Amino acid sequence: PGAPARDAPGATSAAYPGAAPPEGDGAYRRQVWLSLFRLVLVTVLLGGTAAWDWQRAVARGGELQGGRLYGVVLVTYLASLALALALRARRRLAVVAAAQLVLDVSLAAVVVALTGFADSVFLFLFVIAVVEGSVLLFRRGALLAAALATVAYLGLVLLVAPARPALPVIFAQSGALLAAAALSGYLAEQLRRTGERLAAREVDLADLSAIHEAIVQSVTSGLLTLDDRGRVAFLNRAGEELTGRRLDEVVGRPAGWFPALAEVAGRGELDFVNGRGERLRLGYSTFALRGRGGEPAGRAAIFQDLTRLRAMEERVQRSERLADLGRVAAGLAHELRNPLASMSGSLELLRGAAAREEDRRLMGIVLRESARLEQLVSRFLDYARPVAPRRGEADLAALAAETLEVFAHDPAAAHVRLLPALAPTPCWCDPDQLRQVVWNLLLNAAQALAGAGREAGTIRVRAAPEPDGGARLEVEDDGPGIPPEELAQVFTPFFTTRPRGTGLGLATVQRVVDAHGGAVAAASVPGEGARFTVRLPPPPDGAPAAEGARPPAPGLG
Repeated sequence: PGAPARDAPGATSAAYPGAAPPEGDGAYRRQVWLSLFRLVLVTVLLGGTAAWDWQRAVARGGELQGGRLYGVVLVTYLASLALALALRARRRLAVVAAAQLVLDVSLAAVVVALTGFADSVFLFLFVIAVVEGSVLLFRRGALLAAALATVAYLGLVLLVAPARPALPVIFAQSGALLAAAALSGYLAEQLRRTGERLAAREVDLADLSAIHEAIVQSVTSGLLTLDDRGRVAFLNRAGEELTGRRLDEVVGRPAGWFPALAEVAGRGELDFVNGRGERLRLGYSTFALRGRGGEPAGRAAIFQDLTRLRAMEERVQRSERLADLGRVAAGLAHELRNPLASMSGSLELLRGAAAREEDRRLMGIVLRESARLEQLVSRFLDYARPVAPRRGEADLAALAAETLEVFAHDPAAAHVRLLPALAPTPCWCDPDQLRQVVWNLLLNAAQALAGAGREAGTIRVRAAPEPDGGARLEVEDDGPGIPPEELAQVFTPFFTTRPRGTGLGLATVQRVVDAHGGAVAAASVPGEGARFTVRLPPPPDGAPAAEGARPPAPGLG
């Protein structure tokens, strides 16, 4: 209550049909400016009166005679002060406007009466009052002010003036007031309608801008625009999320952090590290912006996050390769295992019948290598023909602790210090396959330490629940790390940097984790070690209990 209501386009008042309502911010501002104009006019009148009175007293040698005009000016100041206080309350502005018209006409009438009636040089004050009425209340105000001014003028020259002017003068002066009312009222009305149309267009433009803003902000693709100077002009909400930068942080600044905009127009993909340090694969399309006349207006880029899509494509391609590998493995088993068995049996017989010690030693080497080849074929078949996981409720920390206890007695861990940090971590997994994952990651870390010639090293194992209900396992070593050019290949089957490695250990880890619907990632800083992170998803709703367990599969180097 008491707060001003804003003018609405096309609104009218019941008290002033055909005119904009005076109870609004527009009416308030107009009355304030007219109050200031009145004070300036009265001040000029006061100065002019004082100068006129002084010249008259000097010319005639008499006393100053402008006392009554000074009184009129003082009363006008006091009335203007009262109206200003009424305006400050911003209430009943229509009544205040009418009071201002009455004050202006009364001021004009008194000044004209004191300065010669029909011969007064201040007759123009009636015209100013009419113009003020049109400004305050538009056409109705102009007609109201003209009526009041005409009545005041006729009353002065016909009833109060000592000498009545000629009738043509009276008609001319009255006609001038009515003409001023008609002209100023017409102009004020046109100005009002123009203002209403402009306000309506502004509303339409605001609605259109709001719709445009909503569309741009609602799209899931990022949108980045530059002005003709190469500085950021706009970044939508999706763009802020992808780039990790807020619009208020980058607007008006160069966009060197988004290298795709170096192209005027083009399409492609790039690896992008956002403001939060996340590495994303972005697909982008850049194009030039043109003004209405075809002049360059800047550049823009539309971009999307393709990280998950590309990872999915890689998983599909890997699955296809594994399927091909599985088909080859069945034939390979028959082609290799049968000859190996025949060779091993024949060598056992020959070694038993050999007379020389040197022959028996050489045959022992062949048998040992045949056994290693048989083991390699078995491991390869285990990898190429995976068994679907039998998932159930388990504690990842307990699985990791059991595997650590066994691994601590393995020769590969002879010079390794194991530092577990295992928080209770419920997970939905195949316990045997997860033990194999932990074993392979531990063996990989220990072999990395041994391959660097380290007499001692540290392997940290962490298990913790994820905020979404999933589980996380980390195995980190302080070895030599992995070079950047090899980091992207560590999960590729048969990729190894060790002379006697099979390259199937980490590939098996990824296969098992993929089968669980999780993800495994490798991170490394050369010279500071490597960290492997396994994330498992939360259990599905209504998941059944574990279906059973199988003997653990052998670890793969």
